[in-house]
Amino acid sequence: MTEAQLISPDARAVLDVLDTGAVEIVFQPIVQLQDGTVRGYEALARFDRRHFANPAQAFAAATEAGLGVELEILAIERALQRLDDLPTGAWLSLNASVEALLTPRTVELLLAHSHRRLTVELTEHTQITDYTALQKVLDRLRPAGILVAVDDAGAGFANLSQILQLHPDIIKLDIFLTRNIDADPVRIALVRALVAFADSLGAMLVAEGIETYAEHRQVLALGVHHGQGYYIARPGPLASHHIEPLL
Repeated sequence: MTEAQLISPDARAVLDVLDTGAVEIVFQPIVQLQDGTVRGYEALARFDRRHFANPAQAFAAATEAGLGVELEILAIERALQRLDDLPTGAWLSLNASVEALLTPRTVELLLAHSHRRLTVELTEHTQITDYTALQKVLDRLRPAGILVAVDDAGAGFANLSQILQLHPDIIKLDIFLTRNIDADPVRIALVRALVAFADSLGAMLVAEGIETYAEHRQVLALGVHHGQGYYIARPGPLASHHIEPLL
């Protein structure tokens, strides 16, 4: 059996994406919940569905093939190419795993665009095992004006440990907390506590996954001032977003 025959179909698809640069970037607005003002956009990678059913499958296949960081860097490069198309004053939020951030090429790419409003959103592809090394990277990014966001707050102990050790500028509430929060006193109590926690850190709190008017109204009433989700706008091309006041 030849070496080429040993490569799995998923790995071959990842290699094809890397060779051709076939990553589409869509953007989901992060808005000020009180009036719908767009504060930033999260860049999200999309792939040909003939190869991968969803982005998570693509990144999992890349990681399995030892190409995860390369695929992340390609997605970041594609997103950065759209910086000039962002509305004035809006930040661009880029997803990156710890492995990618510990790669010098990623750091240099971010620093090269640090004169723009960038946020690095830490994803949880793997558990953080070396906070010292990660902190050294963040100590280079932050003085350059790049913000640090931690995703999925409230999703578990490991996630809260990240927040305690990294002191992020932005904390994003896990979609599990946002879903049906208007009808769940336990979720309400937990988000209320996280609002106070974020305030004590001086961090911005962003509710992800807002899908209904009732969820929107409830998180705003709890003191969460920023959010994103299908109720506000689905991910799409930058030109397609026109956000009207929601209340």
